[in-house]
Amino acid sequence: MKIGDNIKEIREKEKGLKKEDVAKALGISTKAYSNIESNSSDITLTRLYELSDIFGVSPDYILNYQDKSSFTNHFNNYDGNQGVIILYQGCSEIKNLEEQLKQSRDTLKNLQSKSQDKE
Repeated sequence: MKIGDNIKEIREKEKGLKKEDVAKALGISTKAYSNIESNSSDITLTRLYELSDIFGVSPDYILNYQDKSSFTNHFNNYDGNQGVIILYQGCSEIKNLEEQLKQSRDTLKNLQSKSQDKE
């Protein structure tokens, strides 16, 4: 993906701005701005910084932009969810935290049973 494509994706998908709005903020014509998005004209470092200010992101974010709306669905039916299918949208951290919580509960039960055995 070229930088103009990245700029267009950020403007449309993340910021919901019109070409005219960005062009006006840059102080250029809509046609000149369209040339940037269509990769017809090169973008200067100064212009990149101006766009990053308008979008509220870093220049690096624009250069390395990846569409955040893409995600992977994982359907898990593992022990403890009573047959409910849980949908994780790109958040494997949630499953890891649930596993840690389950292990902590198991450890707590073991400790409680050992404590009761000693009494």
